[in-house]
Amino acid sequence: MTRDYYNIVDITPNMKKSWTIEIQVVECGHRQLSNAKKEFRRLMFADTQGTRVSALVYSNDLDFFENTFKPYNRYQISNANLRLMEPRFQLDSYEFSWTLSRQTLIEPIEEQTPPPLSCQFHFTPFSELYKYADEENYLNVRGVVIKCLPIQHVKKGSKTSSKRDVIIVNEEKKLLILTLWNPIDEIEGNALDKITNTGLYWALVFAMRVKVTTFYAEIKVLLQNETYKDTEILLPPPENKDILPIGRAIIRMKNGKPTWIKGNLNLLQQDRSFTQTICAMCLKPIQADVNWNIKYPLCKEKSEVQIISRAIIEINDGTRTIAASISTLEIEKLIPLNPSEIRDVAESEKNVHDVIASSVRGLSVVTFVRSYQSWNQQQQITRFVIVKLHKVQEHYTKEQQLLIPSTKSENLSTTKPASPKQTQKQPQPDVGKTKVIE
Repeated sequence: MTRDYYNIVDITPNMKKSWTIEIQVVECGHRQLSNAKKEFRRLMFADTQGTRVSALVYSNDLDFFENTFKPYNRYQISNANLRLMEPRFQLDSYEFSWTLSRQTLIEPIEEQTPPPLSCQFHFTPFSELYKYADEENYLNVRGVVIKCLPIQHVKKGSKTSSKRDVIIVNEEKKLLILTLWNPIDEIEGNALDKITNTGLYWALVFAMRVKVTTFYAEIKVLLQNETYKDTEILLPPPENKDILPIGRAIIRMKNGKPTWIKGNLNLLQQDRSFTQTICAMCLKPIQADVNWNIKYPLCKEKSEVQIISRAIIEINDGTRTIAASISTLEIEKLIPLNPSEIRDVAESEKNVHDVIASSVRGLSVVTFVRSYQSWNQQQQITRFVIVKLHKVQEHYTKEQQLLIPSTKSENLSTTKPASPKQTQKQPQPDVGKTKVIE
């Protein structure tokens, strides 16, 4: 009896008859644990039309399929179970994922060399990643590995995870910090580290379904640990087209999207506290004396108490104003005092506010700002924090400054798996003067 062969888009829960599809393996994921502590493995297939589908194997069948699927090999799969996917997890226009069990008929296609993959991938330029920061979007990126940093172990409650930061550069000559977690760190991360350390090859990686973060504490930890000597590596000055008027930026940020804005600074009159003590490990505020040895309840790590500078500044672009918090390291670009000196001035009963106010008043800056939610008297409040600040006169020529959106009034309508491939080593990319974005 002959079979009926279909394409992926033809397969829906409404099909009343048996079906078979010829697929090619695009990706074989590692075993993972779901939020419900259920072990699973994710695979990605593509048909001859280039349509992709995600397939899942769950705990009871993992050992059965342990050695079944090989990357890029082709198979015939029949009558897998279908499940509707959340839109954010869909790979293409196809709305379903497949669940494979030992009852699913899977037949390898015997061939010496599989054909090239029929599906296409969109890789997001690094210069556009900020548009997706702190969102639930999943993106694909590619780049050449130029440095693998040491493994770190992160403890959260009783669970310890391993992570590794890998620095990659793309065709734009922009850098990206790619963080690998757990099995991806242990397998692909170690492989990348070995390739990079040989000095003979550059490793080219394709990182699929990654998320972009500008989480403030994480960036500060990277800088504090001297992972990167220059803050330009994280968020360089933006292109002029990426700077929004404050009115539009506030709407964008309230939707969870960090945004570049430009304006002149002023220190709020009511702000009188310019230092804060924090846990040195997780950078969370704590009421304790500097250099105390503590075990902070949130991170559950032993650390010292450190002092940082902080202030609430107002940014005015001529159309709207916005108040945002700023702290070490960004505030030290604006004022002549470090955190200890601010504390000493305050203890000597001198007017710290006037010293800081005179330093920041009227400065023209471009800042990357994100929003967060806090509670005050049982009411939820949206607040804003400066992630990165650039003084306009330091980073833009006179011609460039003329192109930056004016601060005059204008009408406003109501802001991982990585798989290594070895390529013969070429001269190292010139990244000394590159703009870089996370």
